[in-house]
Amino acid sequence: EEYTYGEYLASQIEEVINRYKTGGYDTNQMCMNIGDRDSIYMKDPPCLRVLDTRIQENAIHFALYFRSWDLWGGFPTNLGGLQLLKEYMAKEIGVKDGTIVAFSKGLHLYEHCWDLAKMVLRIPLE
Repeated sequence: EEYTYGEYLASQIEEVINRYKTGGYDTNQMCMNIGDRDSIYMKDPPCLRVLDTRIQENAIHFALYFRSWDLWGGFPTNLGGLQLLKEYMAKEIGVKDGTIVAFSKGLHLYEHCWDLAKMVLRIPLE
């Protein structure tokens, strides 16, 4: 890969935490972007594009947008990492851990993972 999510998010995470702590929770501005204007030229641009946050009922919630998402290789790892990030941010801000809502226009399962997925779902292999 030509990037990591962390290189795009690290400074934004600290800014979001700071702004919630100093400016309060009544804002729709705490939306983090992954990628930049040159990402379109990458062979494999970032799949996670938007990490939007909201504090409601004293809990931080994430709304995620993935342009493409590998159900087997990316989905579990991405959600686990983003959950840990949400817990970290909640602790730093002083609020509870909230929900994650995730959306992808391109959730997919690569053919080389089909048999593994069938075994997990207890679907007989052909």
